[in-house]
Amino acid sequence: MGKFFKGLACSGAWACFDEFNRIELEVLSVVAQQVLTIIRAKAAKAQTFTFEGLELPIKMTCNVFITMNPGYAGRSELPDNLKALFRDVAMMVPDYSMIAEIMLYSYGYLEARALARKLVQTYKLCSEQLSSQDHYDYGMRAVMSVLRAAGNLKRTFATAPEGVLMLRAINDVNLPKFVDQDVPLFNGILSDLFPGVELPHVDYENLRAALVDNCVRAGLQPLEAFLTKAIQLYEMILVRHGLMLVGHSYGMKTAAYKMLAAALTELNAKGLNNEFATKTYVMNPKSVTMGQLYGQEDPVSKEWTDGILPVLFRSAARDTSPDRKWIIFDGPVDAIWIENMNTVLDDNKKLCLNSGEIIAMQGLMNMIFEVQDLAVASPATVSRCGMVYVQPDLLGWRPMLISWLAALPGAISQAQKEQLLALFDWLIPPCLRIAAKLVKAVLPMVDINLVCSCMRLVESHLDEFRDASASLAELSEQQQSCLLQCHFLFSLVWSLGANTDAVGRRIFDGLLRKLLTGTAPQELAAYIKAPAVSVSLPFPEGKLVYDYALDRSRLNWVPWLDRLKSNSLDVDAEYSSIIVPTMDTMRYTYLLDMLVQHHHHCLFVGPTGTGKTVYVKRHLQSGLPSSSFVSLMLTFSAQTSANMTQDIVDGKLDKRRRGVYGPPSGKSMVVFVDDINMPQVEEYGAQPPVELLRQAIDHSAWYDRKELTLRKLEGLQYVAAMGPAGGGRNNVTHRYLRHFSIISMTAFDRDNLQLIFSALVDWWLRKFSYAQNIAKLAKGLVGATLDVYESIQKQLLPTPNKSHYTFNLRDVSKVFQGMTKAGGCLED
Repeated sequence: MGKFFKGLACSGAWACFDEFNRIELEVLSVVAQQVLTIIRAKAAKAQTFTFEGLELPIKMTCNVFITMNPGYAGRSELPDNLKALFRDVAMMVPDYSMIAEIMLYSYGYLEARALARKLVQTYKLCSEQLSSQDHYDYGMRAVMSVLRAAGNLKRTFATAPEGVLMLRAINDVNLPKFVDQDVPLFNGILSDLFPGVELPHVDYENLRAALVDNCVRAGLQPLEAFLTKAIQLYEMILVRHGLMLVGHSYGMKTAAYKMLAAALTELNAKGLNNEFATKTYVMNPKSVTMGQLYGQEDPVSKEWTDGILPVLFRSAARDTSPDRKWIIFDGPVDAIWIENMNTVLDDNKKLCLNSGEIIAMQGLMNMIFEVQDLAVASPATVSRCGMVYVQPDLLGWRPMLISWLAALPGAISQAQKEQLLALFDWLIPPCLRIAAKLVKAVLPMVDINLVCSCMRLVESHLDEFRDASASLAELSEQQQSCLLQCHFLFSLVWSLGANTDAVGRRIFDGLLRKLLTGTAPQELAAYIKAPAVSVSLPFPEGKLVYDYALDRSRLNWVPWLDRLKSNSLDVDAEYSSIIVPTMDTMRYTYLLDMLVQHHHHCLFVGPTGTGKTVYVKRHLQSGLPSSSFVSLMLTFSAQTSANMTQDIVDGKLDKRRRGVYGPPSGKSMVVFVDDINMPQVEEYGAQPPVELLRQAIDHSAWYDRKELTLRKLEGLQYVAAMGPAGGGRNNVTHRYLRHFSIISMTAFDRDNLQLIFSALVDWWLRKFSYAQNIAKLAKGLVGATLDVYESIQKQLLPTPNKSHYTFNLRDVSKVFQGMTKAGGCLED
């Protein structure tokens, strides 16, 4: 600010500081002193004055104006000593109707007055009748965008009825941002204000055809809802240079802009619609610090270092090719980083940096923000951007299934694909209902992700179908069909049924058995939309469906316990390194192995002491073929930053070719992130380390912070573990969790605990060769310890005075670890 004021005083210029109260309070009090110095020099009519230790000339014409929005997120209250130096001017809400009328006359509309009133009335009724959403805005900027669209339409269709043009402008600008339930209300408002006006069909045939072509090429389903959203995005790009794609994961946001960019490039190549090729520059603004995003000054040398955004913005602005250039910010919006772009997003269209550099936008540049919601965005941001709202409900899980079936290898016959489709159609809707409403979910999950988890597990079991192996050829067609059913049922249990606790597992088990036998309760019967399929090999009775695995050789369900090999523990092992084989170690290791070997990401969720870290570490270090896999362990804490995470991963990667990094050639690197929900949540809800990893999964790239170039990442896959949210652990964004198959690990039951600690006591007794009369006490010793543990858990509950009264299996383990320090009998 000091530099600004020196320049103003010397040149006698005027300056307007917009959004002045975004400056921090500490800086504002210094600014007050600087402004006071200039005002006093002017009042004394001095020729020169002393400013921050420098003698400067001053011209009497210099002046300072400030504009600001009072009191919302990211704003400071002006200190009194600064307020006293400026004269207040309160800005009133302008007469939208008069402004709209004048603008419409300037565009050549003859019925401008009537149309202006209708436009203003539309927004008034919308603000009163429609639902309240974070991304809705009915202010002056919204009116201006409609007027701009109306002007474009008037130029294109000069002879068309003006009421039709105005209706289309209002529709094109506003319809994309409304949630589903508001669309009928909005249409009702328009039909009342424009009675009898019919909107003509807009010819987007070439664009639709190009979108469909690119969807088919990318293995996506060209749904009508998807094409509509892509076209709405295109229309919004034409009238707004800053826009936001808003909606939860699986809402088709990324696919919409990617397919639209490919379609426009294809139209340009064919010479249709006078379209332009499209270039995209993608980054996650929360995966770096604010200084690394915009650029920063070295506090000692005062040397300016560019950030990632100025480099991208400059290269797009200086690009002289006649292409559309979209800078895409794929990450959460808050009231701090995006407000630095206010001058870019309003009519100035200029990026102003702290270094004093100002970069102007080109005509065909767009700033696109891809966000989950705008809960913490300020009204200043929302009003500056066009909105396109997407909903996962418009997609549903079935198109994902159709695309997945089409992508399965050719060795899987059409009949087998139809069998899988029939099984999914029959069991998925009622099981989704169970997972969403009838059992407690450990992590709140989008329906589509649970179904995708099921698809990933089924695919992981199809190796012998894919390779048409000899063992498969020995089976009859009926046996192959039975094998496919069993793989599906197993995958269903460990995807839709895997995101719940022990009580939920029992409920899921009972309801799934009823579904398979055709005796579904009334609350589920309404969700069964497809005919039932005859199940050749249902789960046996006696245990939960979770307790069975498929014995491939006998084509039969067997309990996991039957596959357990009872080996005595190595007496030379360290206590802390011993893993006692149980049903849980077998099934979780099996699931981990299946998903990792087939390059799917997986996430283990469970309370402390269920062995999440131990199982994963052991399997990654010794259970995977070393010729194909290498592993990297990361443990997150509250102080983990995105830069630390990036440096650790980058340090383990080799350069494969220019700009491309990965593990040694021919190998995959499995990155195990323990306690992934531990990083501290910022003031506005983001977790930078998680956002960095999401960028790595979504775009297979992140930015080199020194070179400011994109580093493409190859051959990385992720396994994560976390405890339930609470007590320092935070909720992780759905936009990251959607990539994972979620497996909930339940606390050990009494039988399992008895087995584990009996084995450990037996190991200790054998190691030090205790006499038989002592060894026979082992069972009672373990039972008594577990009784005490269970009693303490029920009776000694944490209170505000005794907040540390939390007991878990680690405490029990320490009891037995202490006992094993007793090293054998002492002779008299």
